[in-house]
Amino acid sequence: MAEFPERVFARFITKTKNDAGIYLVTLFINGYETPVIVDDWFPSIYGKPAFASTKDGELWAMILEKAWAKVHGSYMRTEGGQTAHAAQHLMGLPAFTIDHSE
Repeated sequence: MAEFPERVFARFITKTKNDAGIYLVTLFINGYETPVIVDDWFPSIYGKPAFASTKDGELWAMILEKAWAKVHGSYMRTEGGQTAHAAQHLMGLPAFTIDHSE
């Protein structure tokens, strides 16, 4: 998804960094575009993001990950699983995983 910046940008209702630290994004939940509000307090380890980050230190990856974790109840509940599940929430398109080992 990050290869197409317009797709990432489309998830954000709040388009710029703000002093309040509150961001409104949308995710697709059960096929419906659903607003999710998150703040900019991110989990960190030794002063660095504990989970998602970008090479340039941009916030978009951490904000989307936090919104996804909020929808699922916690960061812990988003560990593991299939990439296709996250793709459905981000893009709103059907997705599935193919196991090539079989």
